[in-house]
Amino acid sequence: MTGSNVESVGSELAAAVARRANPGRAATALVFARSHGLAPHVLEPLSELRGTRVLGAGTVGSASVFSVTAEGCVTPGLAGGILLTGIPSPLVRSSAACRLLMPLRVISKTRGSMVLEIEGVPALEVLSSVAEGLVDQPLVLVALAPPSPSQPAEGLPATRPELLLRAVQGVDPLRRGLIVSDEVQPGMRLAFAVRDAKAAREDLQLAVRELLREANGAAPRFAIYLNCAGRGQGLYGAPDVDLKILRARLGELPLAGMQSSFEVSEVGGKPALQLYTGVLGVFTSPS
Repeated sequence: MTGSNVESVGSELAAAVARRANPGRAATALVFARSHGLAPHVLEPLSELRGTRVLGAGTVGSASVFSVTAEGCVTPGLAGGILLTGIPSPLVRSSAACRLLMPLRVISKTRGSMVLEIEGVPALEVLSSVAEGLVDQPLVLVALAPPSPSQPAEGLPATRPELLLRAVQGVDPLRRGLIVSDEVQPGMRLAFAVRDAKAAREDLQLAVRELLREANGAAPRFAIYLNCAGRGQGLYGAPDVDLKILRARLGELPLAGMQSSFEVSEVGGKPALQLYTGVLGVFTSPS
């Protein structure tokens, strides 16, 4: 399908998937959208889909998305997608290319898209304290995570937090707050972070190990990897670092993927727009 305007992309994609999905049967929607002007809230309608796992990515540059029908009709537009049915939903892990500058702490006060307080401390003060020792003035990002989950059962490892990376959009000196995103809510967890090659490599390796452990004997059939263009040679100083990590863990498993301006994967059970993130989906046969 194709979007008619940026604000309607999410609702049109959700409607198209709902029309084609079979109620009561698992499905996977791979959605792709032109990145220009697309804000995180635009994808919110995709969270209303039931029984459909959503993965996706944004195009790099200003080119349109081209959809091709089974009859060979090619149509350009703002967005398009592929619906996979008849196979189990994939196992999915996301890996953010960042190093946290502090432990995740609870957002205690917000106003719209502004974070005012983090565990009672003005957000601007928290940012100033953790960024004080940084050299070369790197871009400081905001890492958001859902509210803290319950403690894992005794003997089980703690799960990696699901992170959303966002830029600081502005500062309010009077309120000592930070403008981040409409997604921020009291109870969410937040940490400030910087892009980091070593942390990106280690987290992707851990993410793949977690995913294969979750497979629990099910035979992998093929995989999809959506990788932010910001995780490439500009981050690592060498090409194909993430791909080599995947090949070392997945062997010769068929793998399709793309570089993207943003990624779409579930956080807190809902599809969300990701930045500087690698999203791996592995499709398996039942064990």
